[in-house]
Amino acid sequence: MLHRTVFCAFVSVLLALPTLAQDASGCTDHPVITRYPGSALAWCEEQNHVEYAIARGPITGYRQIADWTEVSGKRTRLYYVIKGTTSLRDIYLNYQNALKGAQATILAQGTQEKSTSPEIGSRTFLGVFLSRNELPSSAGLKLLNGSATSGGTFYIAGSMSAGGVPVHVVVSGAQYSSEEKLVLVDIIEEVAIATDKIKVNAEWMKQQLELYGKVAINDVLFDTDKATVQASSLPVIAEIAKVLGMLPKLNVYIVGHTDMTGTLHHNMELSGERANEVVRILTTDHAVAAARMEGYGVGPLAPVATNKTDEGKQLNRRVELVAR
Repeated sequence: MLHRTVFCAFVSVLLALPTLAQDASGCTDHPVITRYPGSALAWCEEQNHVEYAIARGPITGYRQIADWTEVSGKRTRLYYVIKGTTSLRDIYLNYQNALKGAQATILAQGTQEKSTSPEIGSRTFLGVFLSRNELPSSAGLKLLNGSATSGGTFYIAGSMSAGGVPVHVVVSGAQYSSEEKLVLVDIIEEVAIATDKIKVNAEWMKQQLELYGKVAINDVLFDTDKATVQASSLPVIAEIAKVLGMLPKLNVYIVGHTDMTGTLHHNMELSGERANEVVRILTTDHAVAAARMEGYGVGPLAPVATNKTDEGKQLNRRVELVAR
């Protein structure tokens, strides 16, 4: 099923099967992986520069998974519906064999019939995994619903290189009913960001501070649900240090903001930790006097866009410099 390792026999079967349902408008398969024969592509989404968490271990506490791999890049999400009596296990084994045939490194895999099992691949496991990589409620996807008492769910994640680019494929599946199986395929391509297009520079920040008394910066990125600044964002923090050097009498609040994902208490703590991590980097790596900065977090309490769309959430996740 992987584009570069598809066997001729599989292709001939795929071509011989009739289309069981029409694909959603504007949706097509990703070139790195084909669909299971007879699947209908019911929904798709493509976004650039997305943070993504790959679950790599079982549930270890109340709705908690301890082992994750954080990646970021271009994310494609494909949601397939498979009608008929094909077993969910057959679908799982086909995706498993395709990833192995492509010499992917398998990060995690498992199929479970018991929905409450803490093991990789159970319905409960998928619920925790998808709470970190949310699906839009407006899409009406049924991956975690269903009336089947048997047939279960599965999960498999693998990493490989395609054209010299690191690519991660994460496949989740569920039996919705005896006649309907559902598969979500997430493909994350770690595409490099062109650094010569950055508009967030010291001069621009200086203008914003002088005009409005504050500047919002969306380009300071953190690992998902952590206060760890991603390496790609360190040049942006260096620009913050430059603007503080250009305005030596300016003292600032550094304020962390989140979207609405998660609880208010958690987001308030997380945004404060992120703001103070920026303060720490400015102090230790750029010799900015600590007395000039105070870090605070306001969580999701001051949105600049709707939290009902991924685009809006991305705008709300930001760090602001506020003159004081």
